[in-house]
Amino acid sequence: MASMAMDLHCDTLMKLAKNGDLERKPAMVTLEGLQSGGVGLQCFADFVPTGLFPGFLKGPLSRRVYRKHYRRYQKMLAFHSGTLFPVLTVEDLERAGKDGKIGVLLTIEDGGVMGSRLEHVKDYYDMGVRLVTLTWNHANPIGYPNSPDPEQMKKGLTDYGREVVRQMERLGMVVDVSHVSDGVFWDVAAMAEKPFLASHSNSRAMCAHPRNMTDQMIRSLADKGGVMGLNLAPDFLAEGSRVSRVEDMVRHILHIRKVGGSDVLALGSDFDGISGTFEISGPQDWPKLEQALRAAGLTEAELEKMWWSNSHRVLHAVLPRAVSIPQR
Repeated sequence: MASMAMDLHCDTLMKLAKNGDLERKPAMVTLEGLQSGGVGLQCFADFVPTGLFPGFLKGPLSRRVYRKHYRRYQKMLAFHSGTLFPVLTVEDLERAGKDGKIGVLLTIEDGGVMGSRLEHVKDYYDMGVRLVTLTWNHANPIGYPNSPDPEQMKKGLTDYGREVVRQMERLGMVVDVSHVSDGVFWDVAAMAEKPFLASHSNSRAMCAHPRNMTDQMIRSLADKGGVMGLNLAPDFLAEGSRVSRVEDMVRHILHIRKVGGSDVLALGSDFDGISGTFEISGPQDWPKLEQALRAAGLTEAELEKMWWSNSHRVLHAVLPRAVSIPQR
């Protein structure tokens, strides 16, 4: 194996047992899978689709739903306290993957759950959130999502969204541009003072889906010191496909490396948030992809960067130090 693995996105919190047992089936991510796949840090997304049911998951109600999911996260850490621990600071990051411990980084998928008051960003930070995917597939107070509509794809961050990005950087929360419109991406790229990332997005040149990133976006992300995590969703790998194939993953990675260099490569599986037939069906299968990429010409150093060092670099640059006390 190349090194420890870091996966920037999974939706497994939604499949946890009530007591937080990570071995519940049919989840793609299990404790055994994380261990056998050499995962040193797994990002767990708390997903509250605020725009999926217009007028329903808004404001206080969406935050109540989030807190219900958050309790699952807390129970998971308690149930597996001998193995899992929360990554909140740079110091925690340095412990991940050592002494048999797996770091867990809590994220939000759809920043709309934070509402339209800036103080709520600090509230979620205080609960341990260290990465926020700004939008899901619907507009929210922060900005606009990916869309097949070219006019919507031009729309960017709202004025409030710009404040959110600034506040996240002040606090030590990673800005995630997966799911956003092209306009939001370019707004973030223009204003970001720290590295940002696309936690689970692929190449649009290899698969023409609006969730994927153009070559120009990949180059910009690389120039900013960011990374993009390979998404295993079949329809983000090959148009119209229901099968997630390793050969398609390799095709995307080789193209992304050609466009943005090997420092932009990362893993962002989207395990438990995607459907279809999978050749990589959980973290235990990461060695299959590693072997295929090695055969395709990636060096050991490049594999190590994709598996760990690139994402580690971004988190190290953004996460707070243990001694810092962020101000509102």
